[in-house]
Amino acid sequence: MMILTRNIMAFLFLLISLNALTQDEWKLHKVQDNSTLWTKNLNKSRLLQFKLETTASNNLEEIYNIILDVENMSKWYDKVKSVKLLKRNSETEAIYLLEYGIPLPFENRVSTVKGNMFFDRKNGIIKVNTEYHPYQLSGSVSKMPLITILKSSWEITSLKSGGIRIVHSGYMDPGGNIPVWLTNEGVTSGPFKTIRNLKKLLKAP
Repeated sequence: MMILTRNIMAFLFLLISLNALTQDEWKLHKVQDNSTLWTKNLNKSRLLQFKLETTASNNLEEIYNIILDVENMSKWYDKVKSVKLLKRNSETEAIYLLEYGIPLPFENRVSTVKGNMFFDRKNGIIKVNTEYHPYQLSGSVSKMPLITILKSSWEITSLKSGGIRIVHSGYMDPGGNIPVWLTNEGVTSGPFKTIRNLKKLLKAP
């Protein structure tokens, strides 16, 4: 009886483990323009998060200079309408106000985010992490819908064969009355637009 119970418990544990593994797996969504996009559900919700991987023929310094210029991110990052520096904590960390352009009839949204950048020139790697960070706003901006569920990361590495490998991932819940399908459409199309715009600035293939 004890052996049977143990076998049942082991079987149940295996089912739970397999279920958790399935929920955490990235699913290939699309390959386009030398970029590969994977998606998976965000915290068991219907919202999607993304991970995009691509390569470029540039070097780390070139892409570092573009990403470091955060206040001009609206020139290349999809749906980012404007960026304003709120507070600089250090040379590698700052808090910014981002406004996101949302298709009509929905309102644009804002978010206050803290970004950290790490550049290891010796080992040839750049890491950038950005997530929502509470910050007191004033004026008309404080009346706009606020995005509080937001996170993204970049990992850019030098390749031994030359060029760089770029991995960009993230998620965002704009909240309010925006339907899930519209948010997910941005998740599956936006990263390609972002990388395409970034490569134009880099003049990379």
